[in-house]
Amino acid sequence: MAHNVLPQHRPHEQLRTEAPMQKKHSDKFVSAFVSSENNVDMSFRNPILEDSADHYKVGIDELTVNLSNLSMLEYEAGEVLFRVRRLGADNEARPGDDAFLPLALLRNACEFKVDKPYLTVLEILDRFVTIGEAIGTFIKENGLVQPDPPAGQPDSHVNDIWRLPITQERADTFTPKMFMDTRITPNCSLRFLCDRFFWANFVLEIPLEKYRYLLLGNHDIQYISLHPATGAFIPQPYVAGVAVPFHDWGNVDTDVWHETAVERMFTGSINILHTIDRRVTLEVGCSLPLKNSPMVDHGVESPDFVLGRYMMQIPYEMWGSVMSGNMYVISKGIGAKTLQGPGDRIIFHHLGAQQKIQTLRLRLWARVRTYDAAAKKWGMKTIICPVQSSDYWHIRLHFVPK
Repeated sequence: MAHNVLPQHRPHEQLRTEAPMQKKHSDKFVSAFVSSENNVDMSFRNPILEDSADHYKVGIDELTVNLSNLSMLEYEAGEVLFRVRRLGADNEARPGDDAFLPLALLRNACEFKVDKPYLTVLEILDRFVTIGEAIGTFIKENGLVQPDPPAGQPDSHVNDIWRLPITQERADTFTPKMFMDTRITPNCSLRFLCDRFFWANFVLEIPLEKYRYLLLGNHDIQYISLHPATGAFIPQPYVAGVAVPFHDWGNVDTDVWHETAVERMFTGSINILHTIDRRVTLEVGCSLPLKNSPMVDHGVESPDFVLGRYMMQIPYEMWGSVMSGNMYVISKGIGAKTLQGPGDRIIFHHLGAQQKIQTLRLRLWARVRTYDAAAKKWGMKTIICPVQSSDYWHIRLHFVPK
């Protein structure tokens, strides 16, 4: 009976050496690296998809951009954002002015013309500071001295150059920033701190209506002018191109003004971090036959379909001392940006029926804000994303079978 208790040999499944059944992989990936262009056309020797396109859905798996030409402000037209004007008869050059005043040089230095891309609000604030330093340096080096009239010109031609004369010796007692300084409040509103000498001779102007709201929060404030003695706001310092005299100018004692600097300030009512940037989204268009896509809404510009839309999020931080009045803005959104990465959720779009997809076009669009001056209303439009020769972007599409 001993043979009945011997173990029977049974095959063990875990000892099998044949390869397991492999699942068929049908996901497809298409990558593109593009430089100096906002679009790319790709042709494939073999079709991208094995079956008809309606058996797949597609999404953006990765998108990284490095754009240095998509400006916060529209600069193609060379618009003037802000300028410092002289509180004289006008701010234009008149016969004989160049003989005793470098007016053209001063005007160019004190005008904020949007003639280049501005990528961060720090560039805009730095330009305001530069304008303040330019006007302060001019006053320190030249003073505000009423010159002798040029030959053949009446005395009245000179008397309206400077409303309050200041000699160079008196100007040397002040630093350039003491005449005009631009700061930001804890709410990131613009604040202009200018000395009484400045307000007695100069006016701040925002010529375009759309920038008045973006900088100050008011469409109607074209000129910023303060009474140098009382600090009262003067809404219309010019009438028919002629400066309006201060109504109590004769009662102002200007002799004590040279002893110390007294600042008169004007503060806007809006957060420029929320308003100054016209950029809204960056969009990726494609020539694929997307089906029932809710993101197709700018067919006027192109027959392409939108694969993805990414908000232009520019992270800023503010720090400083409220007691000292010094506030600082820190930007972390400079350089290449990964808008879609491994940690982001992919939005897939179903494709319509199409056989043998062997060509593919991808294009970058930008959605920006526009202003209607007649209706005083903001809107949006979609433009082809502007790029420079040094710009580049990378995208990877992910095709998944349904």
